[in-house]
Amino acid sequence: MAGAVPLAAPAALAAAATAWSPYEALRVGRAATQVEIKAAYRAMAKRLHPDASRASGEAAAFLEIRRAYETLSDPDARARYDRLLRPPHHRAGPGVAAVRVRRWETDQCW
Repeated sequence: MAGAVPLAAPAALAAAATAWSPYEALRVGRAATQVEIKAAYRAMAKRLHPDASRASGEAAAFLEIRRAYETLSDPDARARYDRLLRPPHHRAGPGVAAVRVRRWETDQCW
């Protein structure tokens, strides 16, 4: 397909998730409720909206908080983002193999 964007590897997605945080953009904690997220977004949007502010850098900041709100307001998108933040050893999936525990006694038997 012409113009198709290749899918990013899970490691690249995890790196992108740690580089930009919607929680930091909206200045809320990871345990924030939907009501707290919406209140934080509305307060920031009132200050940063391009129609309300004439500053040139405010448009980029508004787009950042809008993107953060879109991620955190959707329960499925928020769950996907939170899964990317977990360390790899906490993820379970079809490609995760069990760790083999080796004992010295059994390794030394012939």
